[in-house]
Formats: sequence, C-alpha cells, structure tokens
Amino acid sequence: MPYIQVPDTSFDLFYRLSTPLRSNQATSIEEEYETILLFHPYWVDSFYFYPQFDDPSFNENYNIIAFDAPAHGSTKAKGISSEPVTWSYFASIVKDALTILKIPAVHVIGSTMGCCAAMHFASKYPEITKTLTMSAPPALEEATNWSLTFRECMHILINSVKTNDPEPLDAITSVIFDYNATSHSSQVLKDLEEEYCQSIRSRLLRGELNGEMTVPILISLALSRKHLLSLDEMVNLKPPVLIIQGTNEGWEASDDQWAKILEESDQIHRQKYGKGLNIKRMVLDDLPRWMSLTCPETVNPIIKGFVRTGSSGDVSSLAEFEVDQSTSTDTTMRMISTTRRRLSINPPKPRLPFSRTDPIDVGPVRQETVGSDKPDLMANKRFYSGSRHVNIPSNTRSGKNRSSSIDINVHVDVVTKVD
Repeated sequence: MPYIQVPDTSFDLFYRLSTPLRSNQATSIEEEYETILLFHPYWVDSFYFYPQFDDPSFNENYNIIAFDAPAHGSTKAKGISSEPVTWSYFASIVKDALTILKIPAVHVIGSTMGCCAAMHFASKYPEITKTLTMSAPPALEEATNWSLTFRECMHILINSVKTNDPEPLDAITSVIFDYNATSHSSQVLKDLEEEYCQSIRSRLLRGELNGEMTVPILISLALSRKHLLSLDEMVNLKPPVLIIQGTNEGWEASDDQWAKILEESDQIHRQKYGKGLNIKRMVLDDLPRWMSLTCPETVNPIIKGFVRTGSSGDVSSLAEFEVDQSTSTDTTMRMISTTRRRLSINPPKPRLPFSRTDPIDVGPVRQETVGSDKPDLMANKRFYSGSRHVNIPSNTRSGKNRSSSIDINVHVDVVTKVD
C-alpha cells in the first residue's frame, strides 16, 4: 500500500485504497464511483476497517480510502510536529492528502475516537463532504473509572518507553479491546488483540515508539478525544449526519448525552433557519463501541443505506432500518468466527482481501504533565455544547435527566517531548 507525502508536516501518511475494478491494488480512485473515507479509532490503524473493505456492497460500488493516523500503523513520525497533533489536525492533513490524490468529494465515516477527526473534517470541509457517519462517538462526560484507567495507561506508556520494557504495554492493548470490543469470547478478536500486542512491542524495540516524537503524538490524540465540535459548529454542519450508538457502551452513564447535544443544536437550528438539522440518530441494542469491527453484518447495511439516501441531501426520508436486535449478539459471533486475521496472507478469491504490510502500531492514551508524579489525565481539554437529535428511531432508549446544555471548558495541553 502507498504513502503520501503531505507538505509542511512531519508525516508521510500511509493509506489503503480499494476501488471496484482494481480492488485494494488501486493507487488512484475510479472517478465514476463515489468515495468513502474512513477514520479509524485510537490505538489501532486502518486495518480496523477490513470488514468494510471486504464487504462487496461497499467495495463493488465505492472507492474506499483510509489513512493511518500519525504515530499509528504505518504512518511514522519523521520529526517533531510544528503543530499539536490532535484529531482536528489529522482531519486537516487528510484533506491535504485527498487534494493531492485528486479525490473531489467523500462520504466520511468515523469509529469511536475516529469520529473526532470525522466530525472536524465534515465541519471544516462541507464542500467536499457528502455525508457524515459517526459510529459510537466519544461521550462528552466519561465515567470516572474510565478516566482513571486512561490515566494509568498513560503512566504505563511513558514508563515503558523510558525503561524500554515492552511487556507492560500489553495491558494498554487489553484495556482498549475490553472497553471497545467486549466480545472476548471470540477467538478472532483474541488473536487480533495479540497481534496488536506484538506489534506495539516490536515498535518499541525498533525505536519507533519513542519519547521524543511518537509518545507525545499518541498522548495528544488521546487528550483531544474531547476536542469535539462546538455548539455553533454542530448547528452549522452542512452534510447529512448519521450517529449510531450501541447500548453496550457504558450505557447507564452516557445514554442521553448525544440525544441532548442533538436536541439543543436542532432547537437553535430551527430558530435560525426555520427547519431542523439534517441528522438521524440510531441506537442498537447490545452492540459495543467497535461495532464496525465486531458487527459488520448489522452495521454495514445501515451505513450503506445512509450513504445512498444521504447523498440526496435529506435524511428525513431515510427509512427506519429493520434490525433484529434480539439476535444481534448471535449475528456478531457468527460474523466474527469467519473473519480473517490482520496479517492474513491467504486472501479469498476473487477479490484480494485487505492485509497489512507491516505490524500495526498502537498508541497509548493520554498525556500527563511531564515531570510530575501524577498525570493530569483530565488536563484541560476544549469545550463542548449540546445539540439536538432529529428522527430518533423507535428503538432508541431514553436517557436519564440531565441539564439541557452540556458545556465543558477545556483546552488541550499537548506534550511536545517526553524525557
């Protein structure tokens, strides 16, 4: 798979591109087809989306492209970045890469923390964003235990790099998989987790995971997971938007947050423009955060239907999806049992499946105040407000009562070097 040199950055972006006629051997898009742009979650890389790259309903009808984020996968840091490497920054360099690749417009899809890059991309570049799909976007208010876990992960990362000891890094990978996948009864997920463990170990021993360049990037990205869109940016989103959430996401603590955000944004949009936001929110029972990976048989048809219908510019006509919630877990397990591993070298015919070219990178979470004994995990992030949800499907669960406005004043303190 190719790299692209983005001017005035410290990165050569690795990307995966599949087209209907040239499969994943393509180096340019086929202009007669629309293009889907995928933003992967934190800690993994573009291989995460292999269930979408391998799905004929996608790969036979769309160009598909995904970039490895800075310090993830095969995108390597060539030096210290002159700008803080946040998800918003990643969105901006992806836009530059698309310009170089002569890709005129995209349907944008993000998963978990990748939604941060996806939403900033759609907000900054509405002229080239046809639709925006966010699968399990980060909650605005995290559970305390998860914040503390992230803080501990940051300590592990920094200490492992300082001592050049790869073994403790396995704990970070395990935490990421436990929190996001929740399907560890699946041997395929266990194998995938082990591959990521081996990959991050290898990166540390090869010197690719280092305190001068890589760790600060990973920490900055982790902290910027709360650098979401402001209320004004939500209100002024131009593309049609689909938000998919699963009830297996720490639901009791955060089930109403995105509903409140969308509700407030929609109310303001109606006051300003006389009509509601072009946004649809769906909640699916029993699906985890990484539903794009674990449950593609459920999620892919939803995304495909939205991309197809959303291209018309109005999601109000988007039919309710018929999803058998009672069997979603069984469906997940059937699908996972047939998936192939990341480093698969025996692709099925006739399409050449997605496979990695080199070990996957992993990135830690959070940053601490360098030099202090205790990391300030909640250290300053940036804002967020609310907005409103339009067209909530009948299977959406109602949340607990919260204030109608969610405001968090924050800024991102970015580590520039870890000694």
